[in-house]
Amino acid sequence: MYKIPKDDKVVLAIRDVLAKYKVVNSQRKLKELVERELNQGGENFHVGERRVRLLAIHTGIAQVEVHGREMETRAPLTSCPVCGSELKKSKNMTVFGGTVTIGYKCDTCSYWTGVKRRVPVRYDFSIKRHPRH
Repeated sequence: MYKIPKDDKVVLAIRDVLAKYKVVNSQRKLKELVERELNQGGENFHVGERRVRLLAIHTGIAQVEVHGREMETRAPLTSCPVCGSELKKSKNMTVFGGTVTIGYKCDTCSYWTGVKRRVPVRYDFSIKRHPRH
């Protein structure tokens, strides 16, 4: 039987993994390394890939680079497919004085897309470097 760890334990494990490996080139690999870190004491913790990604982003521990591919759909987006935050529209002026939406950008993570939707296919996680004051 497996156990589900509390968020604070998962966050500490993510921090330790990123401090040790510097860059982890997939969400699945990060999940596996976090579980390995959590289970060092002989526990049997399991955690989902999506939960690890969201905790890494929303706690500010990780810098996430999103790699995507374009799809033909042009349906408007309202929330970020990576972190769930609200997306901001990127607009441009037309020659006639109006505006047109040319894409969307997330202020929480690094996701962006043009009019053709970019679907996330791979994530690179690295420890977030805080700027010096």
